Amino acid sequence: MTKADASIVQSLEGTVAELTKYCTEAKDNVHFLKTLERYFMNLATGTNFGVILETIPALMNTLQILWIISSHYNTNERMVPLMERIAWQLCERVSQVINVHTIFKEKRVVAKSKVHDAKQILDQWKSSYYLVRAEIEESGKDFGGIYNIFGPEVKGVTGKLIRIDEVLCRVDSLVLPIEEVSFNPFNISKKSSWAMIMQEFATTVQAIDEEAINFIDESFETLRSSADAFKILLKFKEIHSREAINNHFMKKFNDVLVQFCKEVDSINKIFKAEKKKPPLNKNEPPVAGSIKWVRSLLYRIKHTILPFLDVPEIMDSEQFKVAKEKYIEIAVQMREYEEKKYEDWLARTERHLPLLMKKPLLVTNESQSQLELDLAQSESSLQRCVRYVVNFAPEVKEIIFETTNLLSLGYSVPSLAQNVALQDHKFIGYVGDLNKLVNTYHSVLDSLNEAKYIMLCQKIKEVNQEMHFGCKRLNWNCLGISDFIKRGMEVVSKFQTVVNQIQKNERDIESRLQFIAMTNLLKFPVPDNSNDLPGVKEFCERTEQERVKSVSLLKKKYGDIGPLITKTEHLIMETSSGKAKCMIDYYTFWEHKVLDCLLKMVLRSIEAFSSAIVGSTVLFQADVILSAPKIVLQPPSSEIYWLIMQCIKDCIESTKEFVRWMHGTCIECPPQHLSGEDESVIFSFFSDVCQYTQINETARMVSNKIRGLLNSVDRHLNHWKRYRPLWEKDKTIVNEEFAARKPSCVMYDDKLQFFTRIKHEVMLEPHFKNYHTLHLNLEPLARTVWETAESWISSLGSLFNKPAKEDLFNLRDEFMQLSTKLKQSPDSLENLKSVLGTISDIKDMSLDVEIRFTDIKERYRTLAMYKVEVGEDELELVATIDQMWSDLFAESRQVDRGLTNVKKSFTQITKEKIEEFKQELSIFAESFHTHGPGAVGDDLDKGLTIMGSYEADLTKIISGRLELANAEKLLDLQVTPYPELIGIQKDMNGLRQIYGIYKSYKDAKADWSQTLWMNLNIQVLQEGAEGFVKSLRQLPRDIRALPVAFFLDGRMKEFKESLPLLLDLKNEALRDRHWKELMERTGTMFEMNPDSFTLENMFAIELHKYANVIGDIVTTAVKELSIEKGVKEVVEAWENMKFSVMPYFKGTQERGYILGAVDEIQLNVDNDAMNLQSMAGSRFVGPFLGTIQQWEKDLSIISETIEVWLLVQRKWMYLESIFIGGDIRSQLPEEAKKFDNIDKKFKEIMSDTVKRPDIKRCCLIPNRLTDLQALSEGLERCQKSLNDYLDAKRNAFPRFFFISDDELLSILGSSDPACVQEHMIKMYDNIASLRFDVESKGDTVAGAMVSAEGEEMELRKPISVEGKVEEWMMGVLLEMRRTNRLITKEAIFRYCEDRSRVDWMLLYQGMVVLAANQVWWTWEVEDVFKNIKKGEKHA
Repeated sequence: MTKADASIVQSLEGTVAELTKYCTEAKDNVHFLKTLERYFMNLATGTNFGVILETIPALMNTLQILWIISSHYNTNERMVPLMERIAWQLCERVSQVINVHTIFKEKRVVAKSKVHDAKQILDQWKSSYYLVRAEIEESGKDFGGIYNIFGPEVKGVTGKLIRIDEVLCRVDSLVLPIEEVSFNPFNISKKSSWAMIMQEFATTVQAIDEEAINFIDESFETLRSSADAFKILLKFKEIHSREAINNHFMKKFNDVLVQFCKEVDSINKIFKAEKKKPPLNKNEPPVAGSIKWVRSLLYRIKHTILPFLDVPEIMDSEQFKVAKEKYIEIAVQMREYEEKKYEDWLARTERHLPLLMKKPLLVTNESQSQLELDLAQSESSLQRCVRYVVNFAPEVKEIIFETTNLLSLGYSVPSLAQNVALQDHKFIGYVGDLNKLVNTYHSVLDSLNEAKYIMLCQKIKEVNQEMHFGCKRLNWNCLGISDFIKRGMEVVSKFQTVVNQIQKNERDIESRLQFIAMTNLLKFPVPDNSNDLPGVKEFCERTEQERVKSVSLLKKKYGDIGPLITKTEHLIMETSSGKAKCMIDYYTFWEHKVLDCLLKMVLRSIEAFSSAIVGSTVLFQADVILSAPKIVLQPPSSEIYWLIMQCIKDCIESTKEFVRWMHGTCIECPPQHLSGEDESVIFSFFSDVCQYTQINETARMVSNKIRGLLNSVDRHLNHWKRYRPLWEKDKTIVNEEFAARKPSCVMYDDKLQFFTRIKHEVMLEPHFKNYHTLHLNLEPLARTVWETAESWISSLGSLFNKPAKEDLFNLRDEFMQLSTKLKQSPDSLENLKSVLGTISDIKDMSLDVEIRFTDIKERYRTLAMYKVEVGEDELELVATIDQMWSDLFAESRQVDRGLTNVKKSFTQITKEKIEEFKQELSIFAESFHTHGPGAVGDDLDKGLTIMGSYEADLTKIISGRLELANAEKLLDLQVTPYPELIGIQKDMNGLRQIYGIYKSYKDAKADWSQTLWMNLNIQVLQEGAEGFVKSLRQLPRDIRALPVAFFLDGRMKEFKESLPLLLDLKNEALRDRHWKELMERTGTMFEMNPDSFTLENMFAIELHKYANVIGDIVTTAVKELSIEKGVKEVVEAWENMKFSVMPYFKGTQERGYILGAVDEIQLNVDNDAMNLQSMAGSRFVGPFLGTIQQWEKDLSIISETIEVWLLVQRKWMYLESIFIGGDIRSQLPEEAKKFDNIDKKFKEIMSDTVKRPDIKRCCLIPNRLTDLQALSEGLERCQKSLNDYLDAKRNAFPRFFFISDDELLSILGSSDPACVQEHMIKMYDNIASLRFDVESKGDTVAGAMVSAEGEEMELRKPISVEGKVEEWMMGVLLEMRRTNRLITKEAIFRYCEDRSRVDWMLLYQGMVVLAANQVWWTWEVEDVFKNIKKGEKHA
């Protein structure tokens, strides 16, 4: 082509070079824009404004880096469209959220939040833009490029339009002085003026040149790269400008080369810093990506230096040579880096790819040993944890990717890698299909529970057999992969179909179980209104009917479950027996599910019923009736409770209808006939349901709610109990008792009005009341109460009528009797008195009769008002009684006028009798004042005796006085006064009251005197005495002024003052010695017999005279009692306190008995000893001093004995396990014999303590303390001998010092060599155990030592473990040292002799490897030093 047309080839080369340049630039653009891809995605699809806010700062930083590094996005023309597109996208996102047409219709808070977030985004974009722009301008990097000086070219290059325009304006202004000249410049006379204008023009031009030069310098100071600087120089070179400016430009080539050197150094620095971990583009493989990265670095400096070769001014400079050398050096390094990356990848690929392609298609998540499945294994051995994984190595994917990229970079790759890369899509398809196969299989397995897994184990085994083919037979080089995938999918699909059908059957079962669980067995009809409410019995009967219907339907649902499970059996095993062995767990699973559903059903039913019980809907009603004496429900509360609870019971017993399956089947268990029983036994779910705790608790909750409901009803019915007296009391008896008190008409009216009011209240009471579900019908109760009140009114009215009738007829009879008396003849004095008396009575009773008239009429009016039946004769008599009285009164006045002459003859006789009465009264008055009951002084008993005779005499005198007064009245004489008689009556009345109090006081004191001293109740005496004193003081003052009252008051005060002394003497602290002292000091004698000693003896002492004596005796007795109680408490406590004795076990063998905790006992000893000591220092201790001193001594002995006892017990427990039943007995025979005697004695003591564990007896037995002290000393000697023995063993084998005495004794006390195993880790550093071997002769030897990590060191000469343990352990120690030395020598000798270092390390123990490595390292280092010393520099 060159020969044909050289010009075309040259043009083609230029075009190819230009296309290559654009291609490289395009690749760079792709590289840089990928860094912005995730930011653009956030702007376009971010979930919220918060994501965009976080994205904007990072986006601007990346754009800044893009502006600095990119060779494309480094001008305004290219960067502005990108910025505009970003700004447009931000505005678009904001406008999508902030819709002005709908934003104001949203909630104010939400709308405000959206607008605030949108404003934040726009403000963030604006501030980030200006911030980054400021940073770019500070670093001399501006979005404008400077390529020309002034004019359009300069504007396009620099972008500093304003400054350039200013300079151009100055250039334009140069001609203004010339244009505005006012003279002819060609006039010679104006030469000087023209010269001045031209001089000014030259000065201005020079200033503009200097400004242009400064502008050029500033442009170079802000350049970003040498390439940009070089382009500017070339453009300025082509611009026709002033010579000074062009010359200044030519001096800048050297600065460009200096900048290029800096860029080379910068690239070199980047290369060295990041070559180990170069930055890769997205989805680039590490090797090809590293090569692309290093080529991009090289291109960045290469495309800069190549244009320099076309400029002679640069080629000839020394700075260019320096730059060229730097470029070549870094280019060589990058080329070597690229080749090394390729060669390393090539070696790895050729070594690993064949192995990777030979890997099996599938692997399991188990270890390699578990991977080799035995296809003939039993079903029970299937492990559910086995999971298959597609074994396509990620390294293969990486190799494929690397191969593709390296081929595009022009590298050659191995044929195997290229073949694999060409089959990339095929392998991807295989991996996808295998993953689908495995995931499908795993998803099916994951959907199986344990029961289904066991049931389908045979099916799973078949699938595993097919899957196992991919684990062992096939690798990625095989041609049968697609066939395997096809077969696998068929097997898994078949298995999945079976599982899906099983799941469909299970859904059918679940739907039936769900129906059972959601069924309410306690459904009840809700009545439309209260008139249709059923009674409790009817409600329960309806509920029971609904329950029976529901249970019948549920039984059908339950009966369908077994056939569905049998259908599953047919699907799996093609049998329909219902008792497949492999489905036993499956049957159990569904039986448990059935039980759970029944539990839920019963629980939900009871809970719903419970909620309804306390709900607001009325469901049933009950009548309230009066069944005297109680108000009760009909039916009774107890019956209501049991009816409702029977519903709950029936609900639970409904589960009896659901028969359990026979064990291992889904077949219902037939009724079982037991011998001796008539009825068959049916195994149902009832036994499980009735034991369910939550159901029982819910049933109890229902029971409590029903009780609460009935209690609420009872509380409401308590309101009716205020009428309870109506039926509880016998109205006949009550009314008769009321009538017996002869109440007034008003009282009868109150009673009758009370019962009438009750009738009215009862009628106003609500006759219905709702309590949750219960509707109370109170109408029967109200009716009964009303009728009862009416019967009370009738009964009381009849009793009210009876006295009214009696009074009415009695009044009539009285009128008739008085009329008869008026008709008598006054022929004698008596008859005259009778007639006159009758006339007087009629006059006197006038007012009384009027009152009686009114009362009778009021009674009959009341009876009529309350509608009580009254006889007709009574009503007629009430109407005529007034006239009868009027007639009688008129008759008496007529008779009185006819007796005037007769009365005069009887007046003289009456006056004579009056004089005789006056003489008799005078004699009685003198006797009363001198010898009467008021003149006896303090001899109140005498006054009480004569009081009766004087009262009888006074009564006779008063009777005579009344007769004379009546006669005087009848004869119309003035009634004679008797003032002396009135005074006697007054004094006699006061004396009667005083002697009445004295008699009561005397009788009470006599009763109290018969009270036994032991039964004294001082409060009764005090209350009685206080009552008598109060009664006396309540008498009028004139009566209390009588001498007899004064003496009585003094006597009662003395008695009252003696009562506190009785209380003191009643103190329990008094003993016989105190009573004897009392008798001595009071001079009295009495016998203190509790059965005969009464208060009479105390009253005889006259205690008020000896108050001080009694106080001293009682105080002493109280103090002595406190000491007595303290001593008694100590004695009783220690008499009853016992040791806590418990059996002592060694392992499972009982070895005797030991004392339990004695801390509390020792605390009691200290406390009681301190209390006794404080009591002994009291001055009242006399009677108890000997007892206290003896107990102080006993407690001291008890404390010391317990202390020694515990010391002996601890030593015995420690030595018993050593000397009893162990080999130590043969080692220390003398000490063992001594210990046997001590053990025997100690066990005797403990046996005695077990029989009678009283602390006092056990510790105070003669010689008990001495015996324990002797045992302690003997055990101490045994302990010393044992310690000497252990020290001898440790001296024989010093490593025994590393273990405790107990551990050493466990070794010495056993004949089994294995007893040292658990202590090896303590005796040797990191040696966990010895390995014991049995030789051919049957002897046991120690063959190796095993470390904690499981490493074994074989002893070159096994050590026999016969004989003393310390001897053969010392033999093991010596052999360990010898063997260790030999193995270490061998390891050093065999170091890398005929195998690799790793294989050599695996032959020996870790410690040997470390020691041998250190030896060889030391030798090699020394050898190197020796060779260097000999002159070998590269040794």
